[in-house]
Amino acid sequence: MKPLRPLFFIALLCAPLSAQEAASSPQEMMQRLFDPQASKAQFEEAAKKAGMAGIARQQIIEARLVWGLRNQDASWLEKMLPELEVLASNFDAAQSSGFKSAGEIRSFISYTKALIAQSQKDNDAFKTNILEAVWLNPGQAQLFTQVIEKQRMEAKMANMKVDLNLVVNTHDGEATTLADQLGDKKALLLDFWASWCGPCMQLMPELKKKADLLSKHGIVVAGMNKDDQNAPAVTAKVREEQDITFPWLIEPAERPFTKLLEIESIPRMILIAPGGQVLFNGHPQDPALWIALQKVNPEIKAP
Repeated sequence: MKPLRPLFFIALLCAPLSAQEAASSPQEMMQRLFDPQASKAQFEEAAKKAGMAGIARQQIIEARLVWGLRNQDASWLEKMLPELEVLASNFDAAQSSGFKSAGEIRSFISYTKALIAQSQKDNDAFKTNILEAVWLNPGQAQLFTQVIEKQRMEAKMANMKVDLNLVVNTHDGEATTLADQLGDKKALLLDFWASWCGPCMQLMPELKKKADLLSKHGIVVAGMNKDDQNAPAVTAKVREEQDITFPWLIEPAERPFTKLLEIESIPRMILIAPGGQVLFNGHPQDPALWIALQKVNPEIKAP
């Protein structure tokens, strides 16, 4: 089983700047505009300063588009639609920070419309717009098709229920069930991982933060190990090394959850309601996870 490729991918549209290029203030501002680690507040501050410094408006709009795509912020992209339409109609390749044509801009307009249609459960509009996006910009087909995969997964999960009474073992060999772990709480968030999965191990600190945050809102977080060999020893070792205090489980060798939930790659998180309904099935860093969590408890705030 291969580690999951990033669920949401958008290539950097600006080539890295050399030390000499970055020495000038405008170049430094461009770096900040396209910083992949920038928070919303940091980006907005960078965009404000770039505008005051005379950075071309087209480049600032392009940076806003890239930020929205990287963060899969559908509401951000939706608000940008009017100015994206203007940008596409007046696109100047000489001023662009990395986009090659107006067609590329239009592809992301179609993509944004597809995201809106998806949120509104309008399948016909979703199909029309996502296909238009692929047609206009095949170079970003991976990004666009991942949304299609997500749409299909959500449709499959809609009527699916997880057997909460299936027996699993804890890290120390005790038999338990998901129902036991859930108790009278509002939901159970399972994190499927394995010791050989680099991204899984890298996300352990974030998993611990999620467990701490969500426990205060009535949601149980539990790890579910998928190692094929020496799973009990591996699970116990990682638990100790990572100082894990929340439930630490081992999936049975028959892989019942993997098969039911179509887990083809990890890391993967599954949010399960007390009745066994699947509320979320996707990558731990998918923003849709927090939307699903907030539906369980509106008081939950994404960090």
